[in-house]
Formats: sequence, C-alpha cells, structure tokens
Amino acid sequence: MELDDQLLQDLYAWLDQIPLSRPKKRIEKDFADGVMVAELIKYYFPSWVDLHNYAAASSTQQKLINWGLLNRILHQKSKTSEQANAMMTPRQNYTPPETDERSDANQTISQYARSGPPRPKPQGPGKKPTSMHNLSADVVSRIEFDEKEQECMAKDEQIQILQAKIRRLEHLLHLKDVRVEDLSEKLERVKGGVSRQPPTTTNGRK
Repeated sequence: MELDDQLLQDLYAWLDQIPLSRPKKRIEKDFADGVMVAELIKYYFPSWVDLHNYAAASSTQQKLINWGLLNRILHQKSKTSEQANAMMTPRQNYTPPETDERSDANQTISQYARSGPPRPKPQGPGKKPTSMHNLSADVVSRIEFDEKEQECMAKDEQIQILQAKIRRLEHLLHLKDVRVEDLSEKLERVKGGVSRQPPTTTNGRK
C-alpha cells in the first residue's frame, strides 16, 4: 500500500517527536530490522522492551530474531490486556428483570419488620471475597510474570547467538592450526632438501 504525500508528512511529523537512534531516510528500510520499532514501543511502554536485546542488522537471520522477539512481546501484552479488560469490564447487554418497584419495596419493608435486616451470607471455609483490588493485583502479577518470561527468552536467544559465534571462532582456529601445521611440514621438507645437497666446488685455472 502506497501512502500519499499528506499521510507521509503526518507520519514523519509524528516520528520526529520521538527520539530515535538513527536518522529517518526511507521508512521501509529504516524500520526493516525492527530496532527502531522497538524504540517506538520503548518510548510509549518503557517496561515492555529492553533495547539491549535488539541489534541493528542487515542479515535476514538477525532481522528475524528481532521481529520474532517483538511479535512475542506484542502477543503477550495484547493477551494480557484482553484478560484485564474482561475482568474489569462489566457484562454488556445485561438488563435487570422487569418488576413492580412498589411491590418490591413493600415486600422488603414487610420482611424487615418480621425478621430484622437480612444477614450477610457466610463465606465458605478458606474463601475470601473477591474485590477489584485482588483482580488488579492478579493482572499486575501476570504482567510481571510475562515480562520476566520475556527477559528469559531474550537471554536464551542471546546465548544461542553467542554459542554460534563461539563455534565459528573454534572452526576458524582449527583451520588456522591446520594451516600452520601444513606450513611447518613444508618448511621442514625444504630444510631437509637443502641439507642433503652436496657442497659445490669450483676449479681454479692454473
């Protein structure tokens, strides 16, 4: 989808308000590796993103790592937000049954006169009343858990990248050792050939 000039101007004006690490030249290339997208999320939701987990990249592999990490974060946060909204939002389309208000009032007064005010229903053993505070605490705990889980996944990805680099370095060191050994053997052969050659003599003229 191509953006018209006005939309592009509005987009750049919005991006100019956000401190980004790189100058903006072409949108499709500036945000290709996901780093500046992570910076945008960090600006609006500081606790969601750790920028150290995102490395600027031109390789497809690192770009996939960055975008995979962003997708997991946004998926988890949107799922948590939906759960929070479901708990905090009252039921929709709920209509109380139609009753005669005067009849209900008369019944309540008569009941109060006969037996006194209604007693609260006893809570079962071990049950605590549910409150908005408890629901909010559950949501916060879930968000904190998701953040810790995200940090662990990011660290696991970093460990995998470092392990791949270590294997690459070990391979290069092995190739260097093989090369050094080969050159040493050639040098020994050259020295052996020189030592076996008879000395040359020159006959002088009388």
